[in-house]
Amino acid sequence: MGISKEQAVKELQNREFVFVAYSQVTRLPYVTCDEETFNDQAWVFSTEEGIKEYGKKRLEDKVLLMGMRYEKKDYPRFYGTLYAIGVNTVIWVDGEEQCEVDLENIAKQDLSKLPPEKRPLLNPALQLSGIYFMQELRRPVKNEERRNMRELEEEFVADLRKSEFLMVMEVSKDDPKKINIPFLKDKKDQILQPVFSDVMELEKFTKGKKMRVAKLPFAKLPEVMLENAAAYVVNPMGFNLVLNKDQVKKIIG
Repeated sequence: MGISKEQAVKELQNREFVFVAYSQVTRLPYVTCDEETFNDQAWVFSTEEGIKEYGKKRLEDKVLLMGMRYEKKDYPRFYGTLYAIGVNTVIWVDGEEQCEVDLENIAKQDLSKLPPEKRPLLNPALQLSGIYFMQELRRPVKNEERRNMRELEEEFVADLRKSEFLMVMEVSKDDPKKINIPFLKDKKDQILQPVFSDVMELEKFTKGKKMRVAKLPFAKLPEVMLENAAAYVVNPMGFNLVLNKDQVKKIIG
């Protein structure tokens, strides 16, 4: 018989906790694309053994996964993340059985009722193309073993070019005119300036700290780069893409 879609939806809404396959290279849910339906799928398991088994299987293909445990109270945030990264179906795996269900049947997200200026910046197309590109680019295999790299890169670059980004600024308490742009450092001690594709990535970075936020298109990034920055880092707590000034200019074209 297998699991019915109704059963799967009930489990995904009401179970006390679930285990989600996350990619070690993007620090986001692991996403697969179905070859026939082209559904973009996240993988959710009823048990830790189930996710470990799946992780072992994917390791044969040099895909590095980790399991994230979500409790029921965190489901809204988890399903919000799936909307934010462009996933449209969930594969529910319970023992030997598995069932694919549409994300909108598990949790609804409708931002259309909010006035445009109140809508949070979300960028599912960019997140999704970035996830597919990074999952393949950072798979520890020889370059010639990577699959569809050209198409994945072209799609990602096209999405970068047409996207808007969030940049954060800290205003000095003593002098409101003094603004600091937070930065990160890489292993070589070079300064990286963070920008974010959406509010969820931004919140991972600010962790509730009050900061001023500016929204700007990709083409504007060279103008606001810190003088001493070696590169931008897009979504440092997510797929963590580092782009230097020349690469940014090349993408702008």
